[in-house]
Amino acid sequence: MKRSVYSHTKSCFTFPNHLLHSKLFSSVSDVEAQLRSLCAKPDNFHLDEAVSLFHRAVNSNPLLSQSACNYLMESLVKSKQYELAFSVYSRMTHAGFLPSFISLSGVIDSFVFAKKPQMALGVLGLIFKRGFIVGVYNINVILKGLCRNKEVYGALDLFNRMKKINISPDTVSYNTVINGLCREKRLEKAVDLLVEMEGSNCEPNSFTYCILMDGLCKDGRVEEAMRLLGEMKRKGLEVDVVVYSTLISGFCSKGCLDRGTALFDEMLEKGFIDKAMELWKHIHKLGFVPSSTTYSVMIDGFCKMQMLNFAKGLLSRMKISGLSPTLFDYNTLLASLCKESSLEQARRLFQEMKKSNCEPDTISFNIMIDGALKAGDIQSAKELLNNMHQMGLTPDAYTYSSFINRLSKLGQMEEAKGAFDSMIASGIAPDNHIYDSLIKGFGLNDEIEEVINLLRQMADSGVILDLDITNSILTFLCNSAEHLDVMELLPNFSSESSGGKSISCDELLMKIQKSNPKLQISAA
Repeated sequence: MKRSVYSHTKSCFTFPNHLLHSKLFSSVSDVEAQLRSLCAKPDNFHLDEAVSLFHRAVNSNPLLSQSACNYLMESLVKSKQYELAFSVYSRMTHAGFLPSFISLSGVIDSFVFAKKPQMALGVLGLIFKRGFIVGVYNINVILKGLCRNKEVYGALDLFNRMKKINISPDTVSYNTVINGLCREKRLEKAVDLLVEMEGSNCEPNSFTYCILMDGLCKDGRVEEAMRLLGEMKRKGLEVDVVVYSTLISGFCSKGCLDRGTALFDEMLEKGFIDKAMELWKHIHKLGFVPSSTTYSVMIDGFCKMQMLNFAKGLLSRMKISGLSPTLFDYNTLLASLCKESSLEQARRLFQEMKKSNCEPDTISFNIMIDGALKAGDIQSAKELLNNMHQMGLTPDAYTYSSFINRLSKLGQMEEAKGAFDSMIASGIAPDNHIYDSLIKGFGLNDEIEEVINLLRQMADSGVILDLDITNSILTFLCNSAEHLDVMELLPNFSSESSGGKSISCDELLMKIQKSNPKLQISAA
């Protein structure tokens, strides 16, 4: 049964008065020792016994010492036994004891716990009267009590008085009052306090922004809440599940589910998967129907997390709902399936895509070609390339790069060179990655002339060699030309034309020619 805050006159622990004067308790010191012993075991049973002993001992003569009473009071406060603490405080004041600062602080906690913050303000006045130094903690407890009782004007008044008594509000002070203001829909004043907070030495934290965003979203001001999210990110504050849920719910309430799905995607990227799924189910229960854009963002998010079963499920649900998956949806899922080596699943999806009203584009073919090549299925990759041409699609730099890179690694240099020539004929300029693949491939077959010819082409095109391709060239030359003094070439690479990190192909050819004139490899 719950105790009354104002009484603790009886106890289930029986302690006859005559024992206070028996041999067991022959003096006040014996009683106080027993009291302290009980307080040292801060569980409910022993604290009940201690309070019972206190009430009986107060009626005896001589009285307990003031320090013993405060010790009991402080033990109760420390254990958050506020009802018992208040009963002890009431008895202490009637008996003429002077409560300590900790005891009075505990009484403030007790009144706030009993939802009587105005009485807590009276105790605060007593603390000042006794000459104790009031801490920000005591004020914060009363602020919390006032706001919880919806006495936000009283909380604002106390908050403003803090500065007059030289107590600087801390983050808890601001957050408590801002929270109270938001609950009472006094959002303009809450925002003003945020601005004031930023101008003081008290930085807003994640909770500050969260409670403000919650208030704004509930008032339909979701765009303002999104601006606060931007501020959070700029300040490097943690954006947690509560923030995302608040904003997404705000967008849903305004019928803007598409805006909320971008935040849902962020949740997945941050690993809040379980919470994101709970929120998604909740949105469905509320009767919101996702649009094509919503599905696209969701599929993309699940693919980024490699949660492909969920992504495939959404694609199926999208079609069942009468919506047509976009080219972006198919390509996103195809790329993820190929990345995890699920080539057969990717092929089935690719065929499904071709049968629907969504024709594959160059990106679709590139994904499938790259997947086939990485799986070692060169023939399928060639067939896909032929299909591209039949559909009137033109291979791009990525298409050629995939073929050249894979064929070079397999040592199939005739075919790699053929793909390279086709690339040049198509008017597509090779990048350093393609040249690097070819140099390494020719190196596998020890074809020095092909490397030199390639270097000439690169020099004619004004190619600037980066560190990777320079290393590949030098590695090949070291392995293939015993008579070439490669060491002469090395010291000057880092001091040449392009900021010390690259060298033009023409410069490299001149250095090789200087090292060994018999090679006849200077640029045309």
